[in-house]
Amino acid sequence: MKVTLNWIKEFLNTDKLDPSGVAEMLTMSGTEVEKVESVGKGYEKIIVGRIESFTRHPNADKLSLCKVDSGNGMLEIVCGATNFKQGDRVALALEGARIGEIKIKRSKIRGHYSEGMMCSEAELGLSAESAGIMILDEDFIIGEDFAPQAGLDDVVFDLEITPNRPDCLSIIGIAREISAVTGFDLNIPSFDLKSRINRDDKLEIDIEDYSKCSRYSAMMFKDVPDNESPIWLKNRLVLCGVRPIDLMVDLTNYVMLETGQPLHAFDGDLLYSKKIIVRNAIKNEEIRTIDDVLRKLDQEDLVIADEKKAVALAGVMGGKETEVNDNTKNILLESANFSGPIIMKTSQKTGLRSEASNRFEKKIDAELTVFALGRFEQLLKDITGYGLKVPVYDNNNGTLRQRKLKLRTGKAAQVLGQEIDSETIKKILGSLGIKSSIDNDQLQVEVPSFRFEDLIREIDLVEEVARIYGYNNIKSRPTIIGSGSRGKYSQAQSNIRRIRNMLANAGLDEVINYSFIGMDDYRSARLDREDSFNKYINIANPINEDFSMMRTSLLPSLLGTVKNNISRNINDISVFEIAKTFHDSGRELPDETLRLGILLSGKIQAKEWLRKERNSDFYDMKGIIENLVCKFYISPEMDIDEKEYSFFHPRMSADIIVGGMKTGIIGRVHPGIIEDLELGQDIFYAEIDMDEVNKNIEGFKRYSKISSYPSINIDLAIVVEKDIKNMDIIRSIKSNGSDLLKEVSLFDIYEGEQIEKGKKSMAYSLSFRAEDRTLKDKEVEIIINRVVKGLEKGFNASLRS
Repeated sequence: MKVTLNWIKEFLNTDKLDPSGVAEMLTMSGTEVEKVESVGKGYEKIIVGRIESFTRHPNADKLSLCKVDSGNGMLEIVCGATNFKQGDRVALALEGARIGEIKIKRSKIRGHYSEGMMCSEAELGLSAESAGIMILDEDFIIGEDFAPQAGLDDVVFDLEITPNRPDCLSIIGIAREISAVTGFDLNIPSFDLKSRINRDDKLEIDIEDYSKCSRYSAMMFKDVPDNESPIWLKNRLVLCGVRPIDLMVDLTNYVMLETGQPLHAFDGDLLYSKKIIVRNAIKNEEIRTIDDVLRKLDQEDLVIADEKKAVALAGVMGGKETEVNDNTKNILLESANFSGPIIMKTSQKTGLRSEASNRFEKKIDAELTVFALGRFEQLLKDITGYGLKVPVYDNNNGTLRQRKLKLRTGKAAQVLGQEIDSETIKKILGSLGIKSSIDNDQLQVEVPSFRFEDLIREIDLVEEVARIYGYNNIKSRPTIIGSGSRGKYSQAQSNIRRIRNMLANAGLDEVINYSFIGMDDYRSARLDREDSFNKYINIANPINEDFSMMRTSLLPSLLGTVKNNISRNINDISVFEIAKTFHDSGRELPDETLRLGILLSGKIQAKEWLRKERNSDFYDMKGIIENLVCKFYISPEMDIDEKEYSFFHPRMSADIIVGGMKTGIIGRVHPGIIEDLELGQDIFYAEIDMDEVNKNIEGFKRYSKISSYPSINIDLAIVVEKDIKNMDIIRSIKSNGSDLLKEVSLFDIYEGEQIEKGKKSMAYSLSFRAEDRTLKDKEVEIIINRVVKGLEKGFNASLRS
């Protein structure tokens, strides 16, 4: 955003503002100054002159010989323009002046000397084109420098405004910041419009949904003068990057830059009726916008309409049919407050971004609507003499935003490392327009409407105190007191590092994604269909639609990673990500959970001369999880409990149970998701709750001496029902196998002609060993009998002969 020094000064009781000092104080108080440009230097040796007489050039039909009063004598100027008359005041470039790349000098043109140049707006860089030389108002003083009188002897600051400070998207907002830092009084004009609000019913304003338009204010100006914008107003707009058009449009832009409130002027005679309706567009409704493009709308777009048709895209662009033109006599002036997300979505969809849409997206203060109308009316009167006091129409559904906070002086001292007394804090807050009262050792603070978006907690007030008090004025002091000691990772951090290393050693690549996703990604992953994943948090000021919400699962981001890789012909993907997910807790702060997401797709084993290629499958994913559990849990008891999730294949979807607690989910990504995202290959995914894992990981492994005595290995084959789970059988074998049973592993599953229908054969290898002696076959036989009886009782199992 661009602002000018002279414009800022109009709202401060001082002329003592140094450009470099202003840049430094704004930057140090949180408003970054990207560039400072002194524009007055480009107009040296350009003065105001007056044409005393002119005749046709004797040697050129299209040139004139003009005698121009420079205030210090008469100069002869050769001019090719024809739009002037005797007595006109002009911008006169004297010898030595530089116009663009041209240096003005006394030169002979067709036999006659020209002692300077009468300039056009285009030549002075004040417009893209012009039909002739620039004719100045009669209040310009002859012989004096042109730039100061035209408002061009100025300094332009190019500012970077943070998204949470919509109040700074205005000249008044920046003046308030400077006033707070310097102590210069802030002079904001006031307008007595209350007596004129809704005093007649000549205009009706109907808002269908106040969540999309909280306030709509308007004025109707009749018989507006057909004046041209004064040069100072045009030049101010140009310096701030806005193209002048005509007086009415220029005034709306001027007031927007000054107050932060966008305005829009309709030709009142081109409206079908005197009823304004703020509504959603009808499906396939069309509107031709001011840029002469016919746009088809959908039902999510917000429009301004009369009783016949849409006349503007709310907060984005007006309609061509009701645009102010050369014949406009009566104007309906709109000053409204629209929902930021709605305006952002329409702006992005249509590709129309403007100063107005930028402000609405940041959620500007609804209390500005009537104030901006008052400022427009005042400027119109000052420039044209327009004297009618017109009615104000205001549909306001309780837009006043109030919040009360407490600021403890002790808390401020703790955060800043320096005590600041209550009176000083109160004065600082007051300089920012924030009312407060002292109550013992704390302040009761009333957050003003224009700071409602960013002053939410006590710490926000502490930040305000710090930046206005001055970071340079806060003394530095060591934060560590006592003998020095080396820092180290916490146990949880160490666990995460070990898990990262284990997964990397297993051949997986770590990826890092944004914590933000878009609604399309969220729905594509079908998270909206699951209660445990649908409590998402919207971003207040998203960069764009792709970053509009905080992710509740790592799945959408990792699916995006797969899609990006496959689009680049990288089809074999084994990745993991460890990051936080965010869930709406219903409280001030969200619930944050650290999660591990693992994704496998494509080949997990490449074709080599000693082995065949193989695609990854569910059991590869299960093996990675089992390895993690075995490596980090002292008593690893992992089970896979079937549970259907919308984003997994119905027959390959489960919870991961460790130690009797749900620790994560595992499955094959639903074929419908694969098809929608056009991925063309199976994806296996697991997501682990690392906070739950960290609670159960033992800080270190306990090691014991390897027995020097031989083991006895027994193979045991049993026949059970087909739906019996392997983990349940292993759990039964271990519980009956005593401390002598060291290992149990499944090595064969068989279903066929030799097995009864509906059943399966499962063969296990059992390894027995004692630490202090050589086992006898009889000891192992007793244990095996106990194991078999346990299987018979628990699963109706029978030994396979």
